[in-house]
Amino acid sequence: MPQFINIFELARRGETIEGEVAVKDLPNLLGFTATENGTLRFVATGLGERRGLPAVDLDMEGDVDISCARCLKPMSVHIASGAVFRLVRTEAEANALPIEDDEEDEDVLVGSRNFDLEKWVEEEAILALPRMVVHDACEEKREWSDGEEPQEEKRPNPFAALAALKK
Repeated sequence: MPQFINIFELARRGETIEGEVAVKDLPNLLGFTATENGTLRFVATGLGERRGLPAVDLDMEGDVDISCARCLKPMSVHIASGAVFRLVRTEAEANALPIEDDEEDEDVLVGSRNFDLEKWVEEEAILALPRMVVHDACEEKREWSDGEEPQEEKRPNPFAALAALKK
């Protein structure tokens, strides 16, 4: 069930909200996972103001099952993310921020008084997913369709023809 908060008040008061959300309850994340197993834990902490804007820190971690790139069977991976977000009220306000205001350790987030905390955690979880994972066993031994490793085709050395011309 979604959890809605006034994210500006969270930032202003310096409050902390902790929680857990099941992967099965995050439909966008499910598009990237192999199963519905897993739980994400999060801590959102208000930081007051950062460079003139309200700021919140979000730390998230958990285990999810994603498909092995070789055998396509599910494998559990641990994901974690932590970032500071400066809050604005609209996309236009975010776009108006000077580029030099971009800090590597801070992101800009459009907040609201009715902010969906679980959707935010879901988005950060998607961004934290590894691009590709492979089981250790799949990495060590490739499975070939005919049970044998393919033979490398013997091709003539292109420089052998040049060597013959030199004589």
